[in-house]
Amino acid sequence: MKYIILVFISLSICGCKFNPPKAREGISFLQGNWIEDSILNNSQLVSYQQYQIRITADSFYLRIENHVARNLNGGPCFQSNTWQEFAKGYYKLNKDTLKLEGNFVNQSYKYKPEGSCYRSGKYLEDFVLNKKTNQSIEIKSLQTGLHHQLKHKAN
Repeated sequence: MKYIILVFISLSICGCKFNPPKAREGISFLQGNWIEDSILNNSQLVSYQQYQIRITADSFYLRIENHVARNLNGGPCFQSNTWQEFAKGYYKLNKDTLKLEGNFVNQSYKYKPEGSCYRSGKYLEDFVLNKKTNQSIEIKSLQTGLHHQLKHKAN
């Protein structure tokens, strides 16, 4: 009797598995690689960010190129006037607002420990989608107020 119960328990444990989470399809016109070549009037700005974003299904992979006009004297991480940050997560489009929610990660889009150079932890940003075509989108950051013109590039 013990063996039958042991066999039954073993089969029950081995036979069960969780279903993988189902990814949402995402927004079809946003799928692919989007690159920002330049920022309008960037020479007049004290600081600005340029974006490269890859959108697959309901996820985003973001490379942020930060530019500052002056050295920030923020220690060894900020020796240059240009640096890159990376984030990944999920996006939602609600009417005309593109919401990005994720985490700052390292260059290979893996976990970034707290205390690393630049920002770490949660990445949250909202953009207003001002204009869209098949080959470009124009978004405005609700944090900085800057407009970003992103062009669709081959995947």
